[in-house]
Amino acid sequence: MKDYDTDIEKESSLGHVVKVQHVIDFLVLAELQNGRRYGKQLDRVITTALQGVGVNDSYLAQRLKKLAEKGHAASQWDDDNRYNRFYEITDSGLEYFRQLQRDLPERVALALKVYKLFENTIKKHQV
Repeated sequence: MKDYDTDIEKESSLGHVVKVQHVIDFLVLAELQNGRRYGKQLDRVITTALQGVGVNDSYLAQRLKKLAEKGHAASQWDDDNRYNRFYEITDSGLEYFRQLQRDLPERVALALKVYKLFENTIKKHQV
């Protein structure tokens, strides 16, 4: 039986590790600084940046809606096609992006550490 009463201090929580929404928000806002983009274009940017790892269409739509609701992006229907909505970054979005730039490096470092430790735990328990 393992001894779980060791003197290890909790430095952080898993909730502080990078969340999917932070990754999406960062990539979307970074791209919107290059000008307005359609949702499908933003989906492509994410998939390209993450080398084939994309995001569920409905989750991306939810994040884009949330960015617009919080005032970080402005959204508007394309005049020619009611199925295409384009997005533009706002001043609030620029500030939020700068905040992510400040916060995410530390969170990414923590995530890498946590996942490496978890990978080692998985290896220890493989059959």
